Amino acid sequence: MKYPLATVSIVLSLALLSSYLAAADIPQYPGQPRYANNFLGSFRTPTVAPGQMVDFSFNLTNPYNGSDAIMQNVTLVVGIYMYATQEKAEAVTGSFPHPPLIRGTTTEWKENIPDILPNQPNQTPRIELPIHTSKKTPHGSYFSQSTYFVRFNLTFNFPDNSTDVVLKSRGCFTENEWNTIVSFEGNQSIVNTTYMKSLGVDGILPDSSFGIKIPIPRWPLGVIVAGCGGLSFMALYYFTLDNPGKYPRLEKRFYYLRGKLRETWGKLEYSRRKR
Repeated sequence: MKYPLATVSIVLSLALLSSYLAAADIPQYPGQPRYANNFLGSFRTPTVAPGQMVDFSFNLTNPYNGSDAIMQNVTLVVGIYMYATQEKAEAVTGSFPHPPLIRGTTTEWKENIPDILPNQPNQTPRIELPIHTSKKTPHGSYFSQSTYFVRFNLTFNFPDNSTDVVLKSRGCFTENEWNTIVSFEGNQSIVNTTYMKSLGVDGILPDSSFGIKIPIPRWPLGVIVAGCGGLSFMALYYFTLDNPGKYPRLEKRFYYLRGKLRETWGKLEYSRRKR
């Protein structure tokens, strides 16, 4: 009976060892900055005119190492939560007038994503979220670009792990929560991980944004260019005629032009009197 017991013991030891090795591929602290800062990347965040569509997109990457660190049951919630100009900032809530709408329907969009394998650049999902605006969407002024801030809430789990990993960006927290989570001493930021964990959050993602701005009309530029051209011409005209004989070719052309203008003006006066 000793051999069967010894065999069982060896089998159990190997099983425990293999499970330990498998678990070693999964990070103990999946929300560390070296992971959290690399989930979202390659953002496309253009600035458009009111009424145009914002081609908002980004990559969602699995930053973990190890064959078992597969992100499963991935859910990403993307929300437009703040409008700001140089003069003011306003929360985008249900009462916000004519807000930008993700896929033309809502300010907060939920995306369910298939499993994401670790270290598979060719399989990195590209999240495409067109954002529709209208002519009435708040957009600041000609000289004050408006910015809309976008927040992220990412949830997933690992194989054989029932506990979800939750990562959120700045916009998912209240002002008091954020000020408690992050504090600054000197030039360094300190994260209160204990308090963050008490909120059910494992790590912090970066926010993103896009802009809406009225394009400056071109006619003022045309007026300025025409005015500068006219002033330059008049300066050259009077300088040449005030210095007779110095620039004979220009002087001859200007006298000819002046004669033509007087002739045209005389014809206009004659036509007016004749009427």
